[in-house]
Amino acid sequence: MSRHRNIRNLDEDDYYDDDYYDDDEYYDEDEYYLEQQREQERKKKEEAERKAKENKLKQQKLQQQKLQQQKLKQQQLDDAKKKTTGGKGGGGISVASAAPQSGGNGISLGKSPPGFTVESKKNDTATKNNNAQNMPIPQLPPNILASLRSNSTTGEVIRSHLSLVILGHVDAGKSTLTGRLLLSLNHVSQRLLQKYQKAATSIGKSSFALAWFTDEDDSERERGVTIDIGTKFAKTEKFDFTILDAPGHKDFIPNMISGTASADCGLLVVAATTGEFEAGFARGGDASYSGGQTREHIVLSRGLGVTQFVVAVNKLDAAEPAWCQERFEHIKSMVLDFLKQNGFKEARITFIPVSGLTGVNISNSDKVEDEDGWKALKKWYKGPTLLEALDGFSPAKRGYEKPLRAIVTDVSSEGKHVNVRGRVVQGFIQSGDNVVVLPVGDDANVVRVERGKAAQEGSSTYSFASPSPTTSSSTSNEAQLDGIALAGDTVELTLANIDSARLMTGCVICHPQPSLRPKVEQRFEARISIMERLAVPIIRGSSVLLHMHSIDVPAVLNKLISSEKRGDGKPRQNPRVLTGGVTATVEITLSERLVIEESNECKALGRFVLRRGGDTIAVGLIDKVLS
Repeated sequence: MSRHRNIRNLDEDDYYDDDYYDDDEYYDEDEYYLEQQREQERKKKEEAERKAKENKLKQQKLQQQKLQQQKLKQQQLDDAKKKTTGGKGGGGISVASAAPQSGGNGISLGKSPPGFTVESKKNDTATKNNNAQNMPIPQLPPNILASLRSNSTTGEVIRSHLSLVILGHVDAGKSTLTGRLLLSLNHVSQRLLQKYQKAATSIGKSSFALAWFTDEDDSERERGVTIDIGTKFAKTEKFDFTILDAPGHKDFIPNMISGTASADCGLLVVAATTGEFEAGFARGGDASYSGGQTREHIVLSRGLGVTQFVVAVNKLDAAEPAWCQERFEHIKSMVLDFLKQNGFKEARITFIPVSGLTGVNISNSDKVEDEDGWKALKKWYKGPTLLEALDGFSPAKRGYEKPLRAIVTDVSSEGKHVNVRGRVVQGFIQSGDNVVVLPVGDDANVVRVERGKAAQEGSSTYSFASPSPTTSSSTSNEAQLDGIALAGDTVELTLANIDSARLMTGCVICHPQPSLRPKVEQRFEARISIMERLAVPIIRGSSVLLHMHSIDVPAVLNKLISSEKRGDGKPRQNPRVLTGGVTATVEITLSERLVIEESNECKALGRFVLRRGGDTIAVGLIDKVLS
């Protein structure tokens, strides 16, 4: 209480200096409000400029449409004039029987070709319009198509290209193994490795040097965790690979989905050390899916279309005892069972014991750092090396003869043109093509096409340890593909006559003909497979986040059509709720219109993942697009 009394008796004039209120640093409230007002005015001005720009673009588009309509009307008037003669008494006379009439202008139109009448002209116009709506799908030149289909033993073949996604639980050694793989193929130099080793040692992460070949972001290197998809190109004896190093941490599953949606095959990395494998392969509790990412990555990859796997049992040199065959067989049996449960065929799965850190069993040509480990492994393991297993993949089936679909993953401006990175998922694209970008519907012209290959003759800084016997012949054949990108290729396009503000990640480039375009809709019917461990059952009206290739949008399950327990074979119509471990047919409504297709027409535009509250709850296929 005494403290309060003293405050009450305080004389403010005795406490403060005479210069207190004259302090130059005293904050002026009027100035603060003026700053706020200026900020609001600036935002209003920017918004007005943006709207003015959008209106200008709309006006230009409307003006172009008006001009086209005027030209069409003028053409119709000209055609009508040709069908009739001018002058007195000349109205309504057929062109076929037209002749100079008395009182007319005296000009003769002459005889028309046999069978030509006004009706036949109308039919020709209708046929042309119909053909424009149903134009044939553009086809590759016969010589290129023949090279793509040739047997590799002939030597006259264009090399197969595969997109390989690296999956696995966090800290399983994915990035280190990928770095070792690139080093074994001589795609990175020993000098660069030494530079990374020195830098990694200076921050106390000496064992992370190999991982820095793919983890190029500073935040990834500091944390020792892959955050975004790292893309590298590699060339083995049989394939050109696009390597997609996916993050293993649960927080970055959306980035992992984006990479896996572009993959043809997978390299699943499993840590063999005691405790690490169990943590990565844990099932999770009953209340929520809090298990390891190994299981979730397997489910997601199968749902997104990956059908063949190499499983690298990594860190076997750190197991107890080192290079233990029993540990390898135990891990193999558990992972194989789960892969088969999720629809993988055993014939398309290969298990390889490796050490990404020391390079044991990566390739036969490696200068192995751990010679003792290699000898211990060879006592019981007689299978292929990792590189040999990767060359054992089956070539992917490509839809070269289907309509063009290219998904945009990155956009940048360069002068008057726009540079676009992405992946051609079906068909092909070449310089000079006229294309349309959906869902915005803007037309563009392709100025340049550059394929994202592991190496190109005369431009690559890479050297290859084990060149293919058919390298020279395949290189000469691939010269035919200059300016052309095929289905499966990672590509960089330069587009003209389009505003960069209209392009964004997730846009789809396709042919301009209406009959060759995919649908842009908001509703579809799909088959979904619910994850085994589901925290909250799915009911009609459930809100989810839908992930498809490189985009994610809010969605609602507005109708539950049927459900079926796996292996039961007894569908239940109009279920009230969907629980874990069931498959179901549902109707989904998106928050906005997207480019979507039935999964049997285009895999990339027909497969999706549903997530809720940071957990994956289902994977699905689009069966029917609804208007």
